[in-house]
Amino acid sequence: MRALLSAVCLLCFIIPLSAKELDVVVGWNKPPYVISQEHTGFEVDLVRAILAEMGYGLSPIYVPFGRTARLLKDDAVDIGLTLNPAHTVDQSILSEPYIVYQNVVVTRADRELTIDSIDDLKGKSVIAFQTAQSVLGEDFGRTLASQTTYIEMARQDRQVDMLMRGSVDVAILDRNIFNYFKSTNSAYAEDATVFHELFPISPYSAAIPDPALRAKFNATLRLFIEDGRYQLLLDEYKLDNLLHKLPEAEMAK
Repeated sequence: MRALLSAVCLLCFIIPLSAKELDVVVGWNKPPYVISQEHTGFEVDLVRAILAEMGYGLSPIYVPFGRTARLLKDDAVDIGLTLNPAHTVDQSILSEPYIVYQNVVVTRADRELTIDSIDDLKGKSVIAFQTAQSVLGEDFGRTLASQTTYIEMARQDRQVDMLMRGSVDVAILDRNIFNYFKSTNSAYAEDATVFHELFPISPYSAAIPDPALRAKFNATLRLFIEDGRYQLLLDEYKLDNLLHKLPEAEMAK
């Protein structure tokens, strides 16, 4: 994958040996967005390519998610990834959105389950990502809290495996994380599934305190989207492009 990414993504980038390395805070391992042991993943590769086009190198710093805002506040890093106005960070330093996540309810198509609301999860065995009860809204938390057939799990590859092998009726996780892990297992990669979109999309930006750097990042991100390089990288990781779900005003803030 790495060789193909280099060729496809970006045909492109010869970085001078003297290029300045920017310190970029990245969350811990979260395939396919961040694959920390390989210094890759969609977000890492995208931001590395954007910075290369701008004439910079990327020096990743992997930290627990909650530490990103503190490092930015202390002026200890140049860029922080995967942030939005819900986080404790100055909104004025956020770039235009570069990635959109969406948690979905996933079922196997052959089960023919109808799930149009949170209420429809009652009586079903449900596996969700860790902290789902606290982040998916009060209605979700209230409905699932007392359900003995509801569990949360940190390992999202296991979530996918349990759904696809029929151990649970429903899995709840980010749609692209689901697609990534499903596609890597030949036992069920081709099995049909259904996404039930009960939850809103979540756009994420990069926090870039330097206004000139932020403006250049935004302009280069727009170029990547317009000329197709953004989509090529999504395709390489088998990710859905959810940017089209954003209001135009949010895409060009």
